[in-house]
Parts: sequence; structure tokens; C-alpha cells
Amino acid sequence: MEIILASRSPRRLTLLQSAGLAVEVRPSHIDETPLPDESVADMVNRLSRSKALACNAPADTPVIAADTLVAIGEHVLGQPRDLTHAKTMLQQLSGQKHQVMTGVCVRLDEHVAQQNVITSVRFRTLNNNEIDTYLAHNDILDKAGAYAVQAGASSFIESIQGPLDNVIGLPVQITLQLLSEVE
Repeated sequence: MEIILASRSPRRLTLLQSAGLAVEVRPSHIDETPLPDESVADMVNRLSRSKALACNAPADTPVIAADTLVAIGEHVLGQPRDLTHAKTMLQQLSGQKHQVMTGVCVRLDEHVAQQNVITSVRFRTLNNNEIDTYLAHNDILDKAGAYAVQAGASSFIESIQGPLDNVIGLPVQITLQLLSEVE
């Protein structure tokens, strides 16, 4: 089956291809500014839906869009602006439990199915040397929360509850379920 991915995330592309889908990448460009008093769940749902609806696609081709945020409570850690900001984020996550929430939206013509998925992650306490070394050897500026579990940050994880692929950027099982709902 061929689908359109409304994202330029190489991680999402790889996850979908590994699930056996033929994927065409057509990123959607939308305003991702948080709305006043918007919860994390509402934000990922709004952004993923907006991306799916903004993507120009043939009526017979499903569109998959997603948005992933890292949050400590309702404090959102988006993508870092620079390495200094990334270090601050990792220091905030050190020794803490946080949530990785992904809103997934699948659209086929006028049919839309949507869900969000939460994975709770607890980092062990990190020291500044570990953080500096991690940042020196990993490209994290496009990663929510300034880390990539598939690029060495798995050693930071003390415990995890929920799908690991959600932390990577796309809960594949839920995405496939949503895809079957719109067909």
C-alpha cells in the first residue's frame, strides 16, 4: 500500500517503511505556535490534524501526519533552539519522569481518524559530562526534548511505560489501526 507521510522526519519514514508501507514524503508546513492554555494532548492532536488536512494528496491515497512533544507535566519541551537549550532540556529531564506524546492523524479523502499515544519515560540522573558528550556526538536539534532513544539516549532511560516507537516519533501499531479505520 502506498501512503503519503506529511512529515520530513527520517525516523517516521523508516518506521513506516519497516512496517511494509510504500511511502511518499510530502511535508506539511503549518504554524506550530501553541495556543493559549492549550494542553499537551490538545496541541499534538491539533497539529497532527492540521498537518494531515494541509497535505495535498489524491483522494485515493492515505495521508499520515504526526506531531510528537516531550513534556514534564504540562511543561512542553519542544525541539531545542541550539546546543545550550538542548543541554538545559536534558538537565531538566535528568532524574525525572516525563511523557512523550504523539498525536497521529490519518486522512483518506474526507475520512479522518485520529489518536494520541503517551509513553512515560524516566531518566536516570545524568551528569554534565554525560550530557556534553551526548550532545557532541548526536544531532538532536530536530528532536523533541533534545534526545533520540535510537541514537544513544537509551542509556539514559531508567524505566519506560508505553510503546518505544512512540518515543522514536511514531506509534506504528496505532498508526496502522487508524489507517484501517479510514479505508
